[in-house]
Amino acid sequence: MKKPTCNDNLPEWARGWLAGLIDGEGTLTVKRRRRVDGSVKYEPIIVINNTSRELLAKIREVCGCGTIVKHSERYTLMHPNWNVVWRLEIKGSFNVVTILKQIYPFLIAKKRHAEILMKICEKLIEAYNTKQRVDSTSIEKLVSELKELTHRGRKH
Repeated sequence: MKKPTCNDNLPEWARGWLAGLIDGEGTLTVKRRRRVDGSVKYEPIIVINNTSRELLAKIREVCGCGTIVKHSERYTLMHPNWNVVWRLEIKGSFNVVTILKQIYPFLIAKKRHAEILMKICEKLIEAYNTKQRVDSTSIEKLVSELKELTHRGRKH
């Protein structure tokens, strides 16, 4: 069985701190990539954007996982007078569910997002562990629900 690389025993203070950061600055989402055979690969991801690379480095240190990258050049070109934005990405079902289960009780704004993303992770982990195909229909339904929560702009 695959194991997460993230810290599965965050200190209590870190759980609330991280939940606050994700509620305010984070995104809980799923990347979809079409494979050569036409199937879809789903990759759960936690993203935190910030202009402080040091803050993101501290989060990565506490979580024991994640990658820090500079925001896309396109984003920088669109906002030439803005500070450089960095992003911390925690990817993969095992890592994402490990972090979300620990911070879930402390989440407020992103609590429902976390519930949905944890369901997605659990379905992907079950398929991985049983070597079965992912049930794309149920995953797509959950992804749609997640996207509806993160929809920007006017309410319909």
